[in-house]
Amino acid sequence: MRIAVGGLNRNEMEAAVRKAAPDAEVIPTNDMQGASLLKQGKADYYFGACNSGGGAAISILIGLVGYSKCCTVCKNGSTPNQQEIEDFVKQGKIVFGMTVDSLQKTVPLLVDALEKYGTAN
Repeated sequence: MRIAVGGLNRNEMEAAVRKAAPDAEVIPTNDMQGASLLKQGKADYYFGACNSGGGAAISILIGLVGYSKCCTVCKNGSTPNQQEIEDFVKQGKIVFGMTVDSLQKTVPLLVDALEKYGTAN
């Protein structure tokens, strides 16, 4: 599994992904490059973070990869929901936005769902 990570606190996101998925290839990047990596097949997923979870975390990717492939897995003021995350993965979403304050809780749930139901397996 190859996961591109970007957005705010990219280093924290990278560390959280490496902890949750030690065998995954983690690619620190920016939004534009992340979209390009997905389109070229050089990354399977993109995780982005911002303060709201949906704005700057994935807005450029929505435009470049397509709205139907993107989702927000944790919004500002909420906690991540395992069932909702699994449903997004089962729907074929490959771009995931989350809040910066939820990284430590959201990333392990998302990685678990991708390992169970993701298209890169």
